Amino acid sequence: MKLLFALQKGAECLEVLASAHAIAQVADWQLRILRVACPESPGLAPVPAELAAEAEVVDVTDEPLRAVLAASEHPDVAALSFCFAGPLCDRDDLAGQLLRTAPSALLIGRPGMRPVTSVTKILVPLEGSPSSSEAMRQAEDVFCGEGRELIALHVVTSETPDEAGSLPAPRMIDQEYYEWLSWHEEFTMRFSQCPKGGRHRTVVRVGDPKQVIVAMAHEVEADLVIASWNQSLAEGRSQRVRALLEGSPCPLLLVPAPTALAL
Repeated sequence: MKLLFALQKGAECLEVLASAHAIAQVADWQLRILRVACPESPGLAPVPAELAAEAEVVDVTDEPLRAVLAASEHPDVAALSFCFAGPLCDRDDLAGQLLRTAPSALLIGRPGMRPVTSVTKILVPLEGSPSSSEAMRQAEDVFCGEGRELIALHVVTSETPDEAGSLPAPRMIDQEYYEWLSWHEEFTMRFSQCPKGGRHRTVVRVGDPKQVIVAMAHEVEADLVIASWNQSLAEGRSQRVRALLEGSPCPLLLVPAPTALAL
């Protein structure tokens, strides 16, 4: 499988490319770099020599959005990666367009994120619904392994997922201990089982998921956040993804959910 990186001109994109390359190595994905010329960043970015010798490099000088989308639809592409700089509101550059239209999983980095050289801690927000657990399936299939820790984060809110098969935590934080223990065991068994030797742990927090998820990524010093999402940035949608795009300290892997009930 391949990680497709849409590279635009600018030092900040090379910084994000380096982290994407490290993640690709852990995932055993081959790196394919599309050097894209866009009106907002004319010219083609130089590719570091060590990456040029290892990765496949393709130049795109005409209709960049169409070319990148077409490449991302190839069955051998595991995820599409790019640099996301600046606020999300009203973004109409290549990164904003890819966020709104790309059909594949997205690996997104932002300038100023902590550089990734290895992946040992992976944070996976789970709301307790089968659709949101798509992120954990991706984490287990690709990133689970010895020396790595998958942290499943469930944030207790007043809202309860209405998707069949959901398992949200008890609403009241003063429930009997045995009720929490029973829920924790079932949640871990259902949504968080790594068969490849990696460490798993489930963390439960109470609060606003948008704030809690970003804060937890900082607290555990995550190298990667994996979240399922509904692939919509329409007004009022994907609020947690919006918060992660603007505040995550590490790259974000967005996995399309099978239904529209994810982050």
